[in-house]
Amino acid sequence: MARKALTFSIDGREESVELYELRTKDIIELLQDDNLGSSIKDFKNLINKFLPKCSNLKVEDFYNMYPSEMEIVWEKFKEVNSVFLRVSQQMGLNQMLGDFKEVVVKAITEDFSGSLADLLKKDMSELLTMDTPSS
Repeated sequence: MARKALTFSIDGREESVELYELRTKDIIELLQDDNLGSSIKDFKNLINKFLPKCSNLKVEDFYNMYPSEMEIVWEKFKEVNSVFLRVSQQMGLNQMLGDFKEVVVKAITEDFSGSLADLLKKDMSELLTMDTPSS
């Protein structure tokens, strides 16, 4: 039996997206990755390592996608990897994948909120020190 693959286009994108069925080995490596931390940098490193195993996409491609486009990719990924997702649910691996999702969400929200707070502090200090004409 051959590895499942799917090629599709997203309106407005030049390159087609290719998704591939993950091997059991790829899934185990992902779940056992000791570098899976809770920072956005850890997440980016993991995605850079993981994406080539299941697609022709790179992290930069995701950065330039709209959420609706990412949803299309996710739905197609689920289609190509439907057997793994179904078996993982039956085996209770979905809890592990749920934990992974929590780590990813935490990494993104904490990094974003920290960056936003730093930016606001910088802007606020500049605003507070600006000389303004008195009326």
